[in-house]
Amino acid sequence: MNSDYIPRLRSELLRAGATEQARWRPARTARVLRPLAAAAAVVLVAVAVVLAVPDRFGEETAVERPTGTVELSYRVEPAAAQQAAQVMRERLSAAGIRGAGVSVSSGGLTISAPAGASEDVSALTKRGRLAIYDWERSVLGTRGVPAPADTSVTGGPDAGGRAAAISEAEAEARASGRPGGQVVHARSGTPEGWFALGGDPALTNADIARAESGTEVNTQDPIVALTLTARGQTLFAALTRELAHRGNETATEGVSPVDALQHFAIVLDGRIVSVPFIDFRQAPDGIDGAEAMQISGDLTPETARRMAALLNAGPLPADLVPETAGG
Repeated sequence: MNSDYIPRLRSELLRAGATEQARWRPARTARVLRPLAAAAAVVLVAVAVVLAVPDRFGEETAVERPTGTVELSYRVEPAAAQQAAQVMRERLSAAGIRGAGVSVSSGGLTISAPAGASEDVSALTKRGRLAIYDWERSVLGTRGVPAPADTSVTGGPDAGGRAAAISEAEAEARASGRPGGQVVHARSGTPEGWFALGGDPALTNADIARAESGTEVNTQDPIVALTLTARGQTLFAALTRELAHRGNETATEGVSPVDALQHFAIVLDGRIVSVPFIDFRQAPDGIDGAEAMQISGDLTPETARRMAALLNAGPLPADLVPETAGG
C-alpha cells in the first residue's frame, strides 16, 4: 500500500450529495467512516454520506395540558397499532424523552410527552424505512428496465441529482411495471424531481445492529454511528465489491475513470439522501463492512439524536397519520 493511500482514500473514495453537475470534485460535507473505538487511529474508508431527517413530518396539532404535557394523536391501521406503539415507545426512550407514553385506542395512537418535546415526538413518527440500492442496476430507464450505461438515466457523476431526474408521473409509469418498483425523490439540494427504482435493496433496516448519535472526535461535528449486523457486513462488502469490479470493467472499455465510477443509493422514506461512489482505483475490492460507520453532514445534535432513535428502533409497520388532538 502506498504511503499516501489513506489521505487519498479519505478525500477521493466516495462522493455524495453534490448539488451541481460535476465531473470530479469532493462533496462539501465529506466525512470519514472510521471505527468508533479508534476514531483517531487508522482510517479504513472515507465517505460523504449525508442523511437528514426533517424536524417535522406532519401538521398535527399539539394540545398542552395543565400539567405541562402535550398529547399528539395519530390514525394507524388497527392491525398494526400494537406494534407501532411498541416501536414508538422504543424511539421515545432511545431519544431520551422522559415521561412520554403511548396508548392504543380503536382510533389509533395517542402519544403524551412533556410540552417541550412535541417537535421530537413529531419527528420520530416518520416511517423510518432505510434502504441501500445498487444505483446503476436499480434506477429504471424509459422502457421500465435498468440502463446502467445510459447516463441520461443514471445521471453519471450526478447520480441521483437533477441531471437525470424526471417528473413524478413519468417515474410512476416506469415503476408500475417493474417488480419492487417505487418512486423516490431526487437527492436533497436539487430542484424537485423523481426517479423510478426497481428490484430489492441490497440492505435495509434489518441489517443495522445499532445506531448511536455522538460527535466526531476531531471536528466535534454531530454524527450518527451505524454498526451493521453480521449479515449486513457481508451484504455491504458484497455490494461495494460488485461496484468496484464493475467500475474497473467499465473503465477498461474505454470509458474515463470518472465516468466509470459506480454508485450505491441510500434511500430514507422514499427520498434519496445520498449516492456515494466507489473508487475502484482506491478500493479495488470494495469496502469491509465490519467497522462502525459515521454518518455526518448537515446534522445538528437534535437531528442526529432523532435519526439514531429512528433507525435504532426500526421502521414503523404502517404510516402514522396525524390528526388534531382532543381537548
